[in-house]
Amino acid sequence: MVYFDLLPLRSRDLLDLGISVRTPCRPVPALGTAIGLPNLWVKDESQQPTGTTKDRLASLVMAVFRQFGVSEWVASSTGNSSTALARAVKRDGRMRAHFFTGRDFIDNHHIEADDRISLHVVAGSYATAGRTAQDFAARHGLVWEGGFFNWARREGLKLAYLEAFDAITSPPDVVVQAISSGMGVMAAYKGAKEYLAMGRLDALPRMLMAQQETCAPMARAWQEGRRELDDGDVVEHPVGLARAILLGDCRAYYPYMRDIAHATGGDIVSVSQQELMVARDMLLRLEGLDVCHSAAATIAALRLQVARGRITPGQVVLANLTGRARSVPPEAPGKPMTRF
Repeated sequence: MVYFDLLPLRSRDLLDLGISVRTPCRPVPALGTAIGLPNLWVKDESQQPTGTTKDRLASLVMAVFRQFGVSEWVASSTGNSSTALARAVKRDGRMRAHFFTGRDFIDNHHIEADDRISLHVVAGSYATAGRTAQDFAARHGLVWEGGFFNWARREGLKLAYLEAFDAITSPPDVVVQAISSGMGVMAAYKGAKEYLAMGRLDALPRMLMAQQETCAPMARAWQEGRRELDDGDVVEHPVGLARAILLGDCRAYYPYMRDIAHATGGDIVSVSQQELMVARDMLLRLEGLDVCHSAAATIAALRLQVARGRITPGQVVLANLTGRARSVPPEAPGKPMTRF
């Protein structure tokens, strides 16, 4: 693996190279011209095996578990992470995993439950599912995978950015990604700092983060100049087109995103549902890129930033398109989901 020396692994044998793949990073001249950014590039993570950048996450989480001798564990997500991790478990007969999700996110999960993979559905939000999963892990003496705070996730996700930095003809001035917890942006920031230290970047790019207006606690707090979120910022029942970023409780994550925005001269913005639809249509119509609304939030955010004069036509911009929409799979026969 090209980037192995930048990963916290003792041996290449720990990696299953069939979990994730290199993905295209290319200029999008028609789209860039349409929104006033002729130097716009996209990293198309929708080409990963399960359709999202979370396959990269799964590759490193599984490798680190192997490194530390972990064979049974518990995780939760809104769908993409668990789907990628479940695929990884299928490929390793030594692993067993228990996945938790909120009731509203069942359709986001493409998981075939069996003797080694279970999906537990919680009558509550993503945040409630996470707490239930942690309680389950504690009661059964299992490893809690950790979500945002699992550093192995960031190590996997940063690989998309290292590939992009190597592919792009000029170093990016701005990097944009949609966020729920902001784990992907943490990964981008880490990868950029490593490349800066190695002399492969001349400066850190500005980190632009996008949420949707229906669920944008971090964007609102950032615009108001606040250092932290409080109980009043929690969105109890988040809704919106960009389902992969419907995280209503961002209290634990906002300080990290705020620090990255400050450190890079970046921004955290929110976009409307209409802007998401327009951006997704533009990606498909102008560049043939069929991505989900969460991925399209990057383009919606860029259009806003250009209109506000925060990004200028001469700047090189990299948008991470984190995934595509997936059809709903049937529930595995004979293995119904457990409901909490």
